[in-house]
Amino acid sequence: MRKFSRLLFGYLLFLVFVLLLASCSGNDYVNAIPRESTAVISMDINKMSGVNSKVLFKTMLHVSDLHGSGIDFSSKIFLFESAQGNLGLCAKVTDEGELSELLARLAKAGVCTDVQKRRGYNFCVLHDAWMVGYSDEAILVMGPVEAAGQAELQNEIAKYLGQSEEDGIKNSKLYAKLDSINAPMGMVAETQALPEKFVAPFMIGAPQGADASQVLIAARMNVRKGCLLIDGETFSFNKTIGRELKKAVATVYRPVGGKFLKSMSREAPFGMFVNVKGEDFLPLLRANKPIQAMLAGINTAIDMDNIIKSVDGDMSIVMSEFADDRLRMSMAAELANSNWLADVDYWKQSVPQGGRIVDWMKNAYYYTDGKTTFYFGVDENRRFFSGNSAQEALTAVKISAHPLLAEVQAEVQGKRMVIVINLSSEAGGKVEAVTSVLSPFFGRLNMIVYSLR
Repeated sequence: MRKFSRLLFGYLLFLVFVLLLASCSGNDYVNAIPRESTAVISMDINKMSGVNSKVLFKTMLHVSDLHGSGIDFSSKIFLFESAQGNLGLCAKVTDEGELSELLARLAKAGVCTDVQKRRGYNFCVLHDAWMVGYSDEAILVMGPVEAAGQAELQNEIAKYLGQSEEDGIKNSKLYAKLDSINAPMGMVAETQALPEKFVAPFMIGAPQGADASQVLIAARMNVRKGCLLIDGETFSFNKTIGRELKKAVATVYRPVGGKFLKSMSREAPFGMFVNVKGEDFLPLLRANKPIQAMLAGINTAIDMDNIIKSVDGDMSIVMSEFADDRLRMSMAAELANSNWLADVDYWKQSVPQGGRIVDWMKNAYYYTDGKTTFYFGVDENRRFFSGNSAQEALTAVKISAHPLLAEVQAEVQGKRMVIVINLSSEAGGKVEAVTSVLSPFFGRLNMIVYSLR
């Protein structure tokens, strides 16, 4: 009996050991992704439509044949943003020696620097801007980085390559959420990982006091005809914030009717489309600090709260210029009423010193204080229109000479809230860096269309 017990114990111990090995194999390479990453995208390229991963990787690596590259293209590839703001790529390594041979050939061709061994891992610099580090399990590509910062980033990558499952991204709520997204391409990101100018719309619905690290986006992603389509939801690991975000989606946003879709020029860098009742939407805007800051100058002279209260239907906000030091915005909305027009005479009398409100057209006016100019009014179809110039205000409700492409308009119609970002007009900064990471997989991306699920 004792002998049988020993045999049974030994068998069970062996079985546990085998199971542990099985559980640790396959996706150990994911442990190299920094646990504190603020955004992670997973891509099962073999299941993605419109993506020829091998052709694209050949382009990125300047090689004609990926056979024997040492990289496993059948496993998921991950893109991420570290807490330090570096963009990164993580893939599975099948043969460290083959990968070293590939990079040695690329070094001779001037595509990357010679591979060097540091702290037990292999390193080189790709295209003068991207630090590459790899082991026999994982390859990390991070950057962009200037020469002065390469040593520091190399040390970071060495630390990440040595992480256990306990230290890596798999032991995080963010990864658990990503793993629950049933799609060939998924993303989970803190809104603080977005370019600063794009944060405000995603914070709508969060209670006052919530910051961008507490509001996250979970989304399925797809690429079609140069357009990155993101079908997502905002959520929070904080129960109170999460509850308020869900409430906003359920009670405030209605399907977009598309009344102002053709008014946005395809050259404009940013557009946001919603269908709301202003009385319900206004409290969400009041709790949103970035939006309040954007409207602060105008609100001192014009009662924008009262105008927004009168909205009932489609509403659009389009940026014709979206540089860090310049912001030009037009807004259009269907109105339930235009009763606030009766208050304009009072606004004229109470405008702060140095400013004035002037008659422009029938039921239309403009405010100026020497620095800010804002045109606004109501047309014969009871639609509000506004802009930083007369032309921008008028075109807010007219069909653009170069409207959004029909396929982009189709992605907006019927959704609850949609943000359109024109990548070709957004120069520099984080958006350009993200595009440079994505382009080897998808080719040239012209538009991002985010729709709230």
